[in-house]
Amino acid sequence: MTKQELLEAMCLELGQADLKAIGQSRGFDPQTVASRKLMEHVFLSEQGLPAALASLTEVETLGLHLLTCLGEAVDLDFFKPVYPGLVPGGYERSFTESRKGLFHKIKTQLVRRGILLCGTLPKGYQNLSVLERTRLIFPEEFALFLPAPFQPRQLDRTAVGQHRGNILRGKLREISQSDATPAGAAAQRETGRWRLTDGELFFDGKPFHVKQLEAWRLAQFEASVSYKARGQNEALQPVPLLRYAFSRLRDTEWLAPDDLLVFWKMALPGPTVPDPRAVCEAGYEWGCFERIEQEGSFLYRLPRLADAVAETSPENFLDASDAQAARIDLDRAPLDAVERVCEVSRLKVTKGALWAVPDLVRLSHASAGTLAGPVFLWLREYHPAFRRTSETIEQRRGKLITHENLLLARVGDLSLKVMLEKKFGEPGQLVSLSREFVAFPRGLLPEIKGCLKKSGHVVKSINSGEAPAEDSEI
Repeated sequence: MTKQELLEAMCLELGQADLKAIGQSRGFDPQTVASRKLMEHVFLSEQGLPAALASLTEVETLGLHLLTCLGEAVDLDFFKPVYPGLVPGGYERSFTESRKGLFHKIKTQLVRRGILLCGTLPKGYQNLSVLERTRLIFPEEFALFLPAPFQPRQLDRTAVGQHRGNILRGKLREISQSDATPAGAAAQRETGRWRLTDGELFFDGKPFHVKQLEAWRLAQFEASVSYKARGQNEALQPVPLLRYAFSRLRDTEWLAPDDLLVFWKMALPGPTVPDPRAVCEAGYEWGCFERIEQEGSFLYRLPRLADAVAETSPENFLDASDAQAARIDLDRAPLDAVERVCEVSRLKVTKGALWAVPDLVRLSHASAGTLAGPVFLWLREYHPAFRRTSETIEQRRGKLITHENLLLARVGDLSLKVMLEKKFGEPGQLVSLSREFVAFPRGLLPEIKGCLKKSGHVVKSINSGEAPAEDSEI
């Protein structure tokens, strides 16, 4: 169930005494409490929320932090570590008999205080009991007011930690060793690898974006921890837990691994769980965390160092001395600047260096943010080829352009169209247009005909100006 569905269900299912208790805890007026629709409308506001959350025990606060980290509705069993001893063992009791004490505690401590949403799933074919169908969620709007699950260490604002920001930079330098591959070809085992195809830069088998590099680094961090809690949601594994904990820190706050032990043990109660100190250090090694030494031990936090275009002038990493292509200095270029150059250029690697050649099509499709950004504005002003290409686009804007050696096909069979899109979806090949139509270069026609022949379809051709036959498939 979604948050809104649970809110609607709760306001319908709770008795008037429960709604009154929520109103008293959150400070809602009697008119609001008397109207279920008004209660639904104001419940997610911040009215009375700080006071209600401040009344929680430490363990309840930890449990709600884990629920925030999870970010989805849960069943009653999620709260067994929060309220231990309320679910008796043995199989002789039904689910309702064994969980009624736990449900009563959750309802009294969290639901009736106006902190937790509680609703019941519709009765399905399995004929589950009400408590088996009960779901609870902690609204994300409330998370900002939740007390911290730890006591952070306060350092002076001028304190500067160590950060291995060279990890992604080193990976970026590998572009200069990339080999060009023909359209449609993919490198073997592309995880963590670069390739250039038809001037487009690919990483991990997909067109390059900075977020892919970040995802690769995070995957390496998780692999170095080499621990997965069996049966545990992905959001409650060691790495996401640490990232969530550090996300709660302010600018001057740091955490020692031992500060996390209570939070850590509630989320990961198993005997083989890695020590938070080892996970923090692995995060530092992969550049995911920043650290600083204090009294012989390390404190950690998320990195505060930004690699932004605005902080580095384009002349520091772009060379416009070649009239046909701009050279990109991979030792200096901000990561997002490389992404912006990719958006308007065809790339090539020559003599161990990465070069950008202006591309008319890519430049005409570039986002407004890229075209107004410092990287492209610098290229347009200082590089003649980029300036000419940009002027050409402006001259042609709004005019009818005739494409040469381009074929248009109508594909009436949706499954056939999907098959063609998957097989010939590389840049420079088949392009899906609106409704039943696709376009592709004339040189690709023999391959498409061969593919269609194998699948039992027939190609019917018409010349410009002829009306298509009623039964034409392509």
